[in-house]
Amino acid sequence: MTIQEREKNFYDELWKRYRSDVKVKKNISIPEVDKLSGKKILVCAIGEGTDAVAFALQGADVYGFDLSQTSVDKTNKLASFNQVSITVQTMDFHNLKYPDNFFDIIYGHAILHHVDCEQAGKEIYRCLKPGGIAYFGENSDRNPVLRWLRRMIFGKPGGYQKKRFLFFRRTGTEDEYPITEDELITLRAIFKHNLRLYFPDFYFFQLFYFIGIRKPIVEKITRSMDQLTIFIFPFLRKYSFFQNIWMKKPYL
Repeated sequence: MTIQEREKNFYDELWKRYRSDVKVKKNISIPEVDKLSGKKILVCAIGEGTDAVAFALQGADVYGFDLSQTSVDKTNKLASFNQVSITVQTMDFHNLKYPDNFFDIIYGHAILHHVDCEQAGKEIYRCLKPGGIAYFGENSDRNPVLRWLRRMIFGKPGGYQKKRFLFFRRTGTEDEYPITEDELITLRAIFKHNLRLYFPDFYFFQLFYFIGIRKPIVEKITRSMDQLTIFIFPFLRKYSFFQNIWMKKPYL
């Protein structure tokens, strides 16, 4: 079974657990974009469809794709329930079926670390209009402490990722690994160095809640520890486990 087949099977089952009869109330903002109304936006790996519907509710012309047919079906149902229209279909990120220079914005959340960043990055660049912006929420392999712990507990990038070690358990598929600095270098080159990183929050200790003891008190304590850490040492913000990747296609 290929990596893509494993990913598809995993998320076909995952998205079945999500309801499609909920009202979406979130707003999404993107740096250097004043308003989303009227923008042609592509949502990559739409998942259960919440982000795609949120964009449509903000007046955008929304397209989306996912490997998972379950994801596509869930998104269509969620869009219908929220009374918006979205053009969504199954598609491989490495071979997008959209025209060149088509989108104002390409957006994704927790997807780039699932794909070949060189292939996917070139497709993003091709499909964006000149001056268009790509914005992705991603994890990070930058923190040396987290990198060492993860490789010791779950495995190295490019190899099989263990699901459990003692009371630690990893979420996601067996193949995924946080996006690496080499992958960021690749994306930066594709976008002619028009790449910036944003760190809206700081995640370090909270990971021990996500992969370890999922109790409310643990979440509260680890969040407070992260907030205190970044208050005392603000220069550590770039070592957060989560980051937002902003890329802009230059004008020709």
